[in-house]
Amino acid sequence: MSGITAGKVFFLTDMISVKPHRIASRVLALPVSAAETAAQPEWVLYAMDQEETISSETSPKSKIIHVLEGELHLLVAEEPYQLTAGASVIVPAGTWHDYSARSSCKFLQISI
Repeated sequence: MSGITAGKVFFLTDMISVKPHRIASRVLALPVSAAETAAQPEWVLYAMDQEETISSETSPKSKIIHVLEGELHLLVAEEPYQLTAGASVIVPAGTWHDYSARSSCKFLQISI
């Protein structure tokens, strides 16, 4: 389960840990009714150790990338972005993009 309960305070940074030389991910199941589930965006937490990368990929959905901790570099359609804690960027659907952790980092990806 995602650890998210309606009406309760939660901390995204506490819901995933950086592991040495690894990339961790966790899909968050938000508390919604069955009728809302089909239209619900997918929320995924990532934790990447320093120098870890995610190879270039595309997605049929747009993504919001929001950095929670550390420093994440993105290359979106050949445009470089350097994101630190609190920064966000939108990756349009169908756009090639890749990720690189310059320091250990945690980020939230919301597919919309």
